[in-house]
Amino acid sequence: MKTYYKNDLKKSFLIIEGEEDAKGDFQNKMLEENEIPGVLVTSIKYIDNKSHYYYDISGKVSLQSIYEKEKMSKEHIKSLVDAVLQVMKDVPKYMLDGHGILLEPEYIFMEKEQYYFCYFPQNELEITKEFHHLTEFFVREVDYKDKEGVHLAYTLHKETMEEHYSIEKIMENALEEEPIEIVTYEQKMEEQTSVNIKIAEKKEMWEPVKRLLEKTKRERWGRWEGL
Repeated sequence: MKTYYKNDLKKSFLIIEGEEDAKGDFQNKMLEENEIPGVLVTSIKYIDNKSHYYYDISGKVSLQSIYEKEKMSKEHIKSLVDAVLQVMKDVPKYMLDGHGILLEPEYIFMEKEQYYFCYFPQNELEITKEFHHLTEFFVREVDYKDKEGVHLAYTLHKETMEEHYSIEKIMENALEEEPIEIVTYEQKMEEQTSVNIKIAEKKEMWEPVKRLLEKTKRERWGRWEGL
């Protein structure tokens, strides 16, 4: 899927080049003629027998850009999944197939805590596979200090490996479960270091007592030494 950006004095656009001219496609007409909640305003140009989808991203920032600078929390993940579920409910009202929603981080935008999605009618990837790829992003970008966020990210990722799963159902189940303890390599090393320090402190504390006992034993049973 070929993409590029275009800016003028007033607006900025993300442009996705389609594989073919779809001028008569009813989905294109619905997309251009309606303002669909949660979907970026879209215009379509037909150039060299190909459809070029212009998504208005003025004043918006992509999910990918946001989390290059910060980490995701449980609330970030939850709010995004809620937005995905909502847009999936809204697009069929405009006779659009939910599989047209793009869930790659570079195609999801945010403005004033509101999420916006690209709708690409020629998308060939099923929405369940799209969402599974999104959960991989959650696992990579989650704040590992946020135990509930880690639990949610890993649970969603694991559940989306199953066939015929329901995004709404696994989200409900994930929020109901108790967070599991995720221990990173760094945490294990830190814990091991702490244990070693405690052992060393105990050894240091008992060393004088041990030397005293050995001295007393030698003085009392010295005649047996060398046997």
